[in-house]
Amino acid sequence: MPEHFSLVARAWLPVALSDGRREFVRLRDITSTVDGQDIIRLATGRPDCDISLTEFLIGLLAISIGPQNDGEWGQRYANPPSTDELDAALKAFEPALILDGDGPRFFQDREALEGAATPIEALFMDVPAEHFQVEGRTKVLSRTGAALALAALQTSAPSGGAGHRTSLRGGGPLTTLVIPGTTGGIEPTLWQRLWANVPLALTSEPEQAAHVFPWLGPTRTSEKGGQITTPDHVHPAQAFFGMPRRIRLVFEENINQRPCDLTGLVDEVIVTGYVTRPWGTNYTAWSRGHPLSPYYKAKEADPEFLPLHLKSSRIGYRQWLGMVTDAQKGLRVPAKCVTAFPDIAGEIEDDFPDIARSARLLVAGYAMDNMKPLDFAEALLPLIVSSKPDVNREIKKLAHNWVQAADTVASQLVSAVKLALYGDSAKADRDSTPLEAVKSRFWADTENDFYDKLRAAAASIESYSGDMADLQLVFTPGAGAGWLACLKRQALAIFDDAVPVEDADSKNIKDIIDGRKLLGLMLAGYGKGGSALFELLNQPPAETKPKKGRKAA
Repeated sequence: MPEHFSLVARAWLPVALSDGRREFVRLRDITSTVDGQDIIRLATGRPDCDISLTEFLIGLLAISIGPQNDGEWGQRYANPPSTDELDAALKAFEPALILDGDGPRFFQDREALEGAATPIEALFMDVPAEHFQVEGRTKVLSRTGAALALAALQTSAPSGGAGHRTSLRGGGPLTTLVIPGTTGGIEPTLWQRLWANVPLALTSEPEQAAHVFPWLGPTRTSEKGGQITTPDHVHPAQAFFGMPRRIRLVFEENINQRPCDLTGLVDEVIVTGYVTRPWGTNYTAWSRGHPLSPYYKAKEADPEFLPLHLKSSRIGYRQWLGMVTDAQKGLRVPAKCVTAFPDIAGEIEDDFPDIARSARLLVAGYAMDNMKPLDFAEALLPLIVSSKPDVNREIKKLAHNWVQAADTVASQLVSAVKLALYGDSAKADRDSTPLEAVKSRFWADTENDFYDKLRAAAASIESYSGDMADLQLVFTPGAGAGWLACLKRQALAIFDDAVPVEDADSKNIKDIIDGRKLLGLMLAGYGKGGSALFELLNQPPAETKPKKGRKAA
């Protein structure tokens, strides 16, 4: 067999260059250029592997050269370490970054597990067990491909039956990554994308590496009577390197020169299977333990926050709110990388004026159904933050109110359509297909306007030179009126499409008219719902009440 596969020494990292080419580089090369071209992003060929590899690299930078304070973060962002400096820092942790051999193996169990090999494609979450032998799926991985697939599984492992543990954040966790703003219209480099999310004060001495990388020591197994693993047992950076599954890759020489089904590489050594055993590391009590994930509580009395997971591949601005700011009275909290970014970006805003202003949020993770992956979702959304704390506070307040206002209108729209379709005494479920479709369309049709208007409002708040205490009087009424006009336009259009009066039976005409009137009154500020809507959008209350007709809810 060829010499050991070191992830420090080998050019194994798949990246995309600014001219569109794909290359494989060493870890030390991420701060440099290739043939004069910037390294822009990772390019594994699978979005889930891109995200897990990004997380791994962020964690690796955090423990090896991570910043201790905002100022140090800013210096590194503007002046990345040289290849030699980065190489020296990473070599200190090279024993944890060897993929094969008789010693510790990257993301693999320390013991030489024995038994029948599982097909290698089972490392991928989107491959159900019954499809292991379907033609066209992954049969062969190079060592690069195996490292990528292995890291992805250990980072996102779903429930795999008795004793097969989930990842530190459960199956298919949601990851949010800050993408810093452009500089002079130029996209951020891979280094800048990674460094924007590197947490402060998470460095580790090489002597403590076994507390960071679980595969450097005996596996903390979790069979009956076995151990649990909390942040008190290990280094907090193990959040990036959790190893819930007991796995040993099976390597063989590539006699027939078979290409890797993931990367296309023809490697001297290939992996076609792996041996696995149950009862790997059982991670518990990691409340808000991962810096790249948003968390939630079902209720305020719950003892800890749980990592957020997607139930659908659709990521709208309702979900966005809980990813960028505290939502639902603090029951949802954004990832630490998101909350830290405005402050650390402020350190270098003079040199990178758009770093916060045009920043975006990359949201990615598996949509799960009872721990079964349905689809991998990925969305690039506006971040809309300011490096000025008082401005950022006002933007968050506005976003909260606008989303709540949209929720108020969505609820009334569903009630109005329900009345128009089924009458006053009908008991139709609000989650029935027609009503759910109305609600889904409303959120989709108002999404672009939400981001556009909030971004414009944020720019106005940032340029506001008066006393912030007066902002509610001089600014937000006009911004709220613009958002209200959008909500009204879309709600009425959706109502008219859902229950066109020209197609109605004569006996249903009254219900349609009453339903639309119910919605219109609320959008005009009448009734309990209308008053709440106008208050959220800082609008003056409706001057007169309607004399006749139904009361708006």
